[in-house]
Amino acid sequence: MFEARAEDPVSFSKQVAPIFQKYCASCHSGTDPDGEFSLANSQQLLQGTEDGPLLEPGKPEESYLLQLVRGEEQPQMPPQDEPQPTRSESELLQRWIVEGAKIDAEASMLPSVKIPATWQAASEEDQYLGSFEVARERIFLGRTKRVQAISADTEALLWRSPELAGKVNAIRTSQDQKTLVVSSGVSGRAGEILLLDADDGSIRKRFAGHQDSVYCAALSPDGKLLASGSYDRKIILWDVETGEQRLELTGHNGAIYDLDFDPSGKLLATASGDQTVKIWNVESGMRLDTLGQPEGEMLTVRFSPDGNFVLAGGTDRQIRMWQVVSRERPAINPMLVARYAHEMDVLQIRFLARDELAFASTSSDQTVKLWALEDLKPLGEIARLDDTPSGIGMGKGDSALVAYAIKGQRLDVSMAQLSDILRSGGNETLGDETRRTTSVVDRETTNFEEAEPNNAFGEASKVDLPALIQGGIAEAANETEDVDLYRFSAKEGEHWIIEANKAGKDAKLDSYIEVLDAFGEPVLRTRLQALRESYFTFRGKDSNTSDDFRLHKWEDMELDEFLYSGGEVNRLWLYPRGPDSGFKVYPGFGSRYAFFDTTPISHALGDIAYVVRELAAGEVALPNGLPVFPIYFENDDDGSRRAGKNSKLDFVAPKTGDYFLRVRDARGFGGANFAYEVKIRPPRPDFSISVSGGKMEMPRGSGREWKVSAKRMDGLSSPIEISLEGLPEGFIATNPVIIEAGQETALGTIYATSDANIDSEEKAAVEAESNAETESAPDKNEEETSTVAEVKLIAKARIGNQEVVRELKSKLQISLNEIQEVQLQLLNIETGEELNELSISSGETISAKVVVARNGNKSRIGFGKEDSGRNLPHGAFVDNIGLNGLLITEQVSEREFFITAAPKVSGGARQFHLRADSKGNPTSKPIWIHVK
Repeated sequence: MFEARAEDPVSFSKQVAPIFQKYCASCHSGTDPDGEFSLANSQQLLQGTEDGPLLEPGKPEESYLLQLVRGEEQPQMPPQDEPQPTRSESELLQRWIVEGAKIDAEASMLPSVKIPATWQAASEEDQYLGSFEVARERIFLGRTKRVQAISADTEALLWRSPELAGKVNAIRTSQDQKTLVVSSGVSGRAGEILLLDADDGSIRKRFAGHQDSVYCAALSPDGKLLASGSYDRKIILWDVETGEQRLELTGHNGAIYDLDFDPSGKLLATASGDQTVKIWNVESGMRLDTLGQPEGEMLTVRFSPDGNFVLAGGTDRQIRMWQVVSRERPAINPMLVARYAHEMDVLQIRFLARDELAFASTSSDQTVKLWALEDLKPLGEIARLDDTPSGIGMGKGDSALVAYAIKGQRLDVSMAQLSDILRSGGNETLGDETRRTTSVVDRETTNFEEAEPNNAFGEASKVDLPALIQGGIAEAANETEDVDLYRFSAKEGEHWIIEANKAGKDAKLDSYIEVLDAFGEPVLRTRLQALRESYFTFRGKDSNTSDDFRLHKWEDMELDEFLYSGGEVNRLWLYPRGPDSGFKVYPGFGSRYAFFDTTPISHALGDIAYVVRELAAGEVALPNGLPVFPIYFENDDDGSRRAGKNSKLDFVAPKTGDYFLRVRDARGFGGANFAYEVKIRPPRPDFSISVSGGKMEMPRGSGREWKVSAKRMDGLSSPIEISLEGLPEGFIATNPVIIEAGQETALGTIYATSDANIDSEEKAAVEAESNAETESAPDKNEEETSTVAEVKLIAKARIGNQEVVRELKSKLQISLNEIQEVQLQLLNIETGEELNELSISSGETISAKVVVARNGNKSRIGFGKEDSGRNLPHGAFVDNIGLNGLLITEQVSEREFFITAAPKVSGGARQFHLRADSKGNPTSKPIWIHVK
């Protein structure tokens, strides 16, 4: 049993509190205490925690706190890898408890930092380089307790700041580069921000108020406001002139690691350890949005120079870019791109002053990389350091960019090097349509019949292109499957379509075709760089499904991005539209397409999937820790799903020379009924149009919907426009109906106003044409039918350099009746006036109101789910629809609805409408929507 010595009583404030300050304060601070135990108030030592008391006054052996310090209970405190109390300090704590654990003064064991600081000078090994900044031909180095200024050219010391409170965590310059903003403090105690004169290092002003170390601070563009962020989770806005706090912003649940003003000074973005970025209104302090897509702590955030985008990176190794929409009031700021950028934490993002469209990033993987703002396209690695980068800055003269490592290593990137990288940055391609090809002059097709043996490369038959080859796969001999080889020549850039079809309705061939080079090796078609990793989270997918692709972290994915899984490449067509849905992939309906001539396959629950992008020829793959997938010229089943088990391949010769075509059965089968026909022909882009819902009978004050579908051939991707001619007076129509580039369907409506009428001349013309077609006269005894008008449809598209115009055989037939049905009207949500047009920006959400005249209908009225916005631009959709879709319940006759335009939506104008699921499927008038 311990016996108290005959000494003076132990002083809590003078002897015990310093022990807690020394060994415990860094973890058990008042703002983020480990174990929910804070040393901010000494009384909590006596109160204990939710798990029980920490002290038993007079009974050291029963005091849990002393048992933790001695290692008698786990977890040991401080942890074994941290500095431990000395024997004399442990004995002092024991004496204090024996004497009754008295607290002689109400005191915090986390005292505020005294300014100016009186800490002991930093040791030599603690003089690491924590941050730096470059301005006015000087480099400002942030070290422990000091800022040093050196010449950018000679590295000669220009000045050294007065001693600071703790480590310099960040340095930023004012807009005029005459003032340095220094973030500092002592972990677990307090933080401070200093404004230093950039010319001599003198302290212009100090700001103290944070309860932990300050990690970031910046001046507003006009220099009147200072924003600071700390480990204490707070953001403070200071009045620079008075030094007083103007606002305190709370809402983050983790440390504030970085912040940035937008160019106007009206917005502030903050990056936090709670895995979010938040955007704030500076004037009011209102939180405008929380960007919650990241999967790790956010360490860096920057607005683009024009203020239209915000970029952030952190421990999930990715850089994300959001479009800034919320400026005056809360709104959703859509994420445009998320890209795996480095193999370790992304530490800093820095825009290049000389090129607003490019920025650099640093990482714990010791690299500095350059990026284009557009789609976050990688431009290459520009530096590799021998330690973690402490930052990057823009140099002067020949040194365009300067990078420093924590240990002090400096790397300079010259203006010439930077210009070369910017000039030769990879040209990202989006798919087959972007490949460079050389047109093939049509020649007469040559017919070939297979001549065995042709299994070996030396036995391959020589064919001249274009060609029609007839052959068959024989039954395997000696356990060796039969393959047929044909040799052909092609010039660089020549584009050929290769189609392998089974010959005859009883043929059993499941063809597989490959193009090999002159040495018999597969020919590389392209490379796909993985950008983000995911997996299937709900059920597997068969080889046909195009709907409900439920993917982990789908929020990081964007429309039209490619998805790679198990060798199949799909393309994202529509976001999940509610909590019980997944992505739709192209074409958005029916059996899904596979791109780059890959083959649709089944995917099991949990199968890995990657968002990928196509690398340009010669482009260096980004070393982001994710794979690069080679895609070769080969095909099993036609990716466009038109040829069934037959094969189709788009081949573009990468260089002039000889190639081999190999034909086999995908299963290794063969026999007398495994005949095939192979066509090798030039591409002939074209289209055909089909129309459904062309007969429309409607009352005045209502509309009817029709649909147009395009069959695109040989890679035609341009828009197809269908115009209406001969529309009677009093009718409003979607005109023209446009099938967008790369899409296959579009919807239109014809709406009869109260003035709609079809005159007798139109009726007579239609009846005469109808009678002539049937070669019969009208029956005089037949009851008179409703008046019908026909509307011509004219299709127009650009194929190559030529505009093709065709009148469709199908016509729209419209007539009027007196049916009582639900009528729809779209109104302005603010004024209540009838809508004729709406405007929306890419990434924005707007609202409108739909009102129904029930005309006796007492049921609920639905307008669809993910398809409730009829004929909206691709990527625009009716949002916030829930599980039941856009719906008006029985008790009401109106509802507000929301339209969101994805970031990828192209600018332009288009007409859309709503369609009810009630009798007759009436529609609203078509409304113009203008996308900015």
